[in-house]
Amino acid sequence: MIVFVVAVAGVLVFARQAAESDAPPPAAGFVPPPGLSYVAFDVERNDGGVLRVVSGGGQQSTAVDVTLGADARVWLLEPATLETLQAPLVVNVIAIPNEVRNFSIHLLAFAPADGTEVLDAEFVPLADGFGGHEASRDVRERPVVSGVVERFDGKVGYVKTEPGQVTIEIDPGAPVRLLRVGTAGEVRPGDRVAFHRAADGGPDVSRGVLVLTNANPD
Repeated sequence: MIVFVVAVAGVLVFARQAAESDAPPPAAGFVPPPGLSYVAFDVERNDGGVLRVVSGGGQQSTAVDVTLGADARVWLLEPATLETLQAPLVVNVIAIPNEVRNFSIHLLAFAPADGTEVLDAEFVPLADGFGGHEASRDVRERPVVSGVVERFDGKVGYVKTEPGQVTIEIDPGAPVRLLRVGTAGEVRPGDRVAFHRAADGGPDVSRGVLVLTNANPD
């Protein structure tokens, strides 16, 4: 009797599966990825703190004017060398992440540390919430290592991160940048600027501006 019941159940399950279509289930509706929380531009000119900035390229380029007031917080991310780095420093190692954590480093972004840094966030900000990658032309770039350099031993920096201590090795010619406070008048044509995105999608000047200096040396 038990064998009979099991056999009947098996037949019913098989019949139900056979009646089902072999076609794959319909695809779910497309959900676009969340937009970036920042906007970035090339600087075309600076007329007394009024920046003429351009996004896109060729026929798709768009130019707008952005006014930096006298109280604007301007952060210049400038080329630096190992010799100019004095710990403690915030550091964001910027690259394009992938599944196997094998990547080429595009930028080593440093900024003075003040001891209030929080290590368990997505990255440690250099200043005003900027990680250093926002001014890049490649939106895939992200901090892949972030923390505070506690000391240097030669060309090796010892970095305190949320998972534990890691080391970074800075060879000659490495893409090193160091953040400093600047002014609106120091923004030059050829720089890249990044702003936090306002509610209307445009640049929010009140939350600071990150300047990647000499981003277009040609």
